[in-house]
Amino acid sequence: MKDLVIFGAGNLGRETAQLVEDINMDKKQWNLLGFIDDTPEKQGQLVNNHLVLGNMEWLKKKSGSNLWIVCAIGEPRAKYHIIRRLSEFALRYANLIHPNVGLNKTIEMGVGNIICWNTFLSVNTKIGNHVVLNPSCGIGHDTVIDDYSSLYWNVTLAGNVRINQGCELGSKSVVIPKKVVGRWSVIGAGAVVTEDIPEYCLAVGVPARPLKQLETIDSSQ
Repeated sequence: MKDLVIFGAGNLGRETAQLVEDINMDKKQWNLLGFIDDTPEKQGQLVNNHLVLGNMEWLKKKSGSNLWIVCAIGEPRAKYHIIRRLSEFALRYANLIHPNVGLNKTIEMGVGNIICWNTFLSVNTKIGNHVVLNPSCGIGHDTVIDDYSSLYWNVTLAGNVRINQGCELGSKSVVIPKKVVGRWSVIGAGAVVTEDIPEYCLAVGVPARPLKQLETIDSSQ
């Protein structure tokens, strides 16, 4: 089995540990060593019987080893900055996919993705890097989900949808066919996207309408 650590010992981290257990029950693949977390009070603690091994300095010592890692941070902006820091180390990024997820050979996928129970991906979908798909999401044909995006429970994307980099889609939100969500935008829970959504905005409602502008991402940080 391959040695694995989960970055982030919070809510998604605990759920990801359970995902690893489910994967191993189907076919033993991962030796989960524990969590990595920068929170000082979590160091050396057990989280759902898995040890918080250390922080970024622990990973630095493992650079260049055969260690695999996944970033279990749901909020895309925080995830983006953590991945940039992790890129300083020579690590391998795992794709963790629940055994009952609907996959097919036409799907293209990057690395570092977390795809949870009961999610379905239709034909010719493309998933970038470090994407989180929470339980019971439905991804339609020819849909693209770019890097760092997070979809929460029961999100539905129809066919030919484009979710650009760093988007966050709330539970039970829906995007109808051929619509685009601009990069680093947030779609509120239960919203229905019937028109393209600009980048860097919060959109809510049925139909979804931009509510406010969000801060841009400083890629130099």
